[in-house]
Amino acid sequence: MATVNLIDMKFSDSKIIKSLDLLTTIILLFYVAFLCVKLFDSGAPALSNSLKGYAVYDIQAKPRDDKNVRSLDDWFGKKVVVQPTNKALVDLRFKSYGELFSLPALLYQVSQLLYWLLIGFLILCIKKLFSSFRKDEVFTTRNASLILWGSTVLMLLPVMRSITQYLFINCITKLNLNDSGYMLQKGVGFIAAETLIGLALLAFGLVFKTAIAIKKENDSFI
Repeated sequence: MATVNLIDMKFSDSKIIKSLDLLTTIILLFYVAFLCVKLFDSGAPALSNSLKGYAVYDIQAKPRDDKNVRSLDDWFGKKVVVQPTNKALVDLRFKSYGELFSLPALLYQVSQLLYWLLIGFLILCIKKLFSSFRKDEVFTTRNASLILWGSTVLMLLPVMRSITQYLFINCITKLNLNDSGYMLQKGVGFIAAETLIGLALLAFGLVFKTAIAIKKENDSFI
């Protein structure tokens, strides 16, 4: 009877692992290009005469003169009830160096940069993990650390995004820049889908690390 020797099978021979390693390399290059654009591009239309511009998604933007008040009859009596979420993309444009280098603006810009760097660190962890797999380095302490660090950063992303939104709105408020006619409020919380995925990866990373420790103990007795 023919048998398959599983010991001879290697990750480096897998086309899927090679493709994923190549894909993460491409994503990392796109991220570097994205970060360079964000750092060195003004981010605002030339005709706006702005020194620097930033855009933040998922901001709660409510019209100041909104008179659409829902009654209980509408809520319980209608067959179709529509609730606008008022989520908006908000562009902030700094038109002077005084605004750009003010304390509220600097706090927001540092927070935004940290958020981008966290994303880059997560991509780098994934890239290093697949690079290790291509070298047939699977059950290693380094890989376990990459999984644990990656899961931690993934859970930090919603927290950092929420802080960045708060500092963004705080900057607009402190510098009296809101001439849009909308009231701006933070639209994201500290917990999101990344939190749950990060927790699952953290549990997997801890199991992975424990398995490596057990493997080392077993190898020491051989």
